[in-house]
Amino acid sequence: MPSGFTTKLRWCVTVNECGFTPCVTSIGRALNCPELPDKAHAYDDTFVRSKILVTTAAAFNSNPQKCFKNAMPTMSLSKTFSVNCSEVGPQTNCFGFTSFDTTQKVIVMSFRGTQGATQLTEEILDFFTGKKPFFNDAGHIFTYFYDAFFFLWNGGLSQDIRNLKYKYPDYELWVTGHSLGGAIASIAASYVVHTGLFTGDQVKLVTMGQPRTGDYDYAVWHDKTFPYSFRIVHHKDIVPHIPPQYGKDELFHHRTEVWYNNNMTTTDTYHVCAEADGLYCSNRQLDSYPPDHLTYFDINMPDWGTQGCPKM
Repeated sequence: MPSGFTTKLRWCVTVNECGFTPCVTSIGRALNCPELPDKAHAYDDTFVRSKILVTTAAAFNSNPQKCFKNAMPTMSLSKTFSVNCSEVGPQTNCFGFTSFDTTQKVIVMSFRGTQGATQLTEEILDFFTGKKPFFNDAGHIFTYFYDAFFFLWNGGLSQDIRNLKYKYPDYELWVTGHSLGGAIASIAASYVVHTGLFTGDQVKLVTMGQPRTGDYDYAVWHDKTFPYSFRIVHHKDIVPHIPPQYGKDELFHHRTEVWYNNNMTTTDTYHVCAEADGLYCSNRQLDSYPPDHLTYFDINMPDWGTQGCPKM
């Protein structure tokens, strides 16, 4: 029986009740039972568009300060980090940065994604498999993402984030990333909390187009640890659906998915999903559209970031 399933009471979707029988459609995994963030940690579209979008897109620029100059002048770059993501398979660059803002009182870790959905899909499905344990109580991480994070962590990120924490001990930590960068962001946030550098309630984790990063046990630990964690998915973006949920590695998304089933303009609606990785949000999308992976909030993320996040 796959991890996370229970032979006890199941949530009945058709009547919105636990343990109801007979039930036409039921949920057997606890993380797919409906639950939304509390009001204190609710999703805020305006905050994400005005703040998180900038820190995410800035990772596509070799000098993120260019983005900050145009779109968030109070933010200051600390350091950038560039490493090869893996010792095997295609030679793919992993890039991240740290920054700080003494006005907003935040520290930032942000990670760049691959340039296209096809590239990442092929890398994952053709070259990389397997999981690695992530502490004794926090499940397993997909090997490719695990290695990518630790190459960055040991490539200077560890020392700099510790220095920033020492200098600004009471600041909030924003952790962001797109695509591959979203997976690395999830691991980075988890690692600094599990090792005691930050507490879960000091962190805001927001990713865009994040692939499945760890297994069900990792998702369980994550959801118990972070009150503010959102995975944003644009319409038919394929990357959030890889690696596959079932099969050899059995990966599972942590909460909370925010699905924009539209073009993500300023007037478009969104759905904050009550289940972690079930059948009632983006997983019900049967086809894919590669441009949806690059375009978030009506902006081509890599292009906008590379251009220095010019005013729109």
